[in-house]
Amino acid sequence: MAIDALLKSRPISHDLSERAVNKVIQVGYHDIQKLGGSSWEERTAVLRDGGYNRYREQGATSLGDLADLVNDKYDGDLNNLLKKAHNDRDETRQLIKEIKGLGDLGADLFFNNVQSVWPAMAPFIDRRSLQTADSIGIGTDLDAIYTDLGHDSVMMSQLANGFRIVNIAVGVFMVLGGISQFFPASMSSIIVGIYVILFGLIVGGLEFLPNVPDYVYRYASFLFSFLGRGAFYIFVGSIMLHDHVLRYIAGSIIGVIGLGYLALEFIPSIEPPSNMRETDQGWGAEQV
Repeated sequence: MAIDALLKSRPISHDLSERAVNKVIQVGYHDIQKLGGSSWEERTAVLRDGGYNRYREQGATSLGDLADLVNDKYDGDLNNLLKKAHNDRDETRQLIKEIKGLGDLGADLFFNNVQSVWPAMAPFIDRRSLQTADSIGIGTDLDAIYTDLGHDSVMMSQLANGFRIVNIAVGVFMVLGGISQFFPASMSSIIVGIYVILFGLIVGGLEFLPNVPDYVYRYASFLFSFLGRGAFYIFVGSIMLHDHVLRYIAGSIIGVIGLGYLALEFIPSIEPPSNMRETDQGWGAEQV
């Protein structure tokens, strides 16, 4: 997770940084001992192969510094950093920023993810994602959000991703819009309502699964790209636009979000987050 935060905090596209992280994991550098035993030239070559060209030399140096810090100061186990910080988030932030090249943005990325394995760091959502949560009505009270999640630090980590917040909101709007189809009831509106409710439960539920089942990728692969998910949201939103103000509101919001996802498909520097693309082999193997 420290490697993930370190590489992704550079001013580089998410696509390239994600590829670089996957390459680092693939060669086994998530093992701090193997990373520490690598040469600068070897790390540079790995980052180059992962497409991390612009910052490969700087990144190779930072990875080496990370390994030296963890090995020398924390006996090869970053969990000892948490102990040294006495489970305090502010102290942890100061210590994690001792990693050369890891600033405030990197620390936020680190906390977003590490709270799933360091529950003492929960609840945490970075500032940008918290603004997203506030804009769609979830609010900014982290303690209240954490309570609603049953004090589940893994779910809190998942929610820290802004796209997850948006998708959960879409799921809620779908369910509400589906329920509204029952009033007044007709055979066609009931059928549409049932489908929309099921769609909403699937869209929202996917954000809380630790691992997406393979059959979801197989039968609903369109959900794992900006283009496919955007088109799906527009479709669901459009079938809700009739006869009732709640349907118009929910359908319009879902449709606008769908249009936003379609636009993101054509912005090369933005890649779908991990919950909106097929799982990369080896992802999740990185150790703290």
